[in-house]
Amino acid sequence: MMAESPLAQFVQAVVYDHTTATGLKKCTNHAEILEFAASIGYVFTDSEWQDYFENDFSTLTPAQQESIQTFDPQHWSWAFRQTSSWRAMLMEGA
Repeated sequence: MMAESPLAQFVQAVVYDHTTATGLKKCTNHAEILEFAASIGYVFTDSEWQDYFENDFSTLTPAQQESIQTFDPQHWSWAFRQTSSWRAMLMEGA
């Protein structure tokens, strides 16, 4: 059985570990997400992240894509909007 990639492990850690999720709140761009992940031991490349993000993003409706693209990156929930598994963590109205 093949081990999960550090990227997949990080995405799941945000979902299942409160401390990791709390750290993600400070991220305001994709580079900061990568830096945060690396700082806690999940090292992956920018191209791996971009492929993951773009694959996930492509499954959204145009309205959902626009909402994510125009959302204020300074808001604590910005980073959580970047993947479907993290968006699922947000309560309605966040």
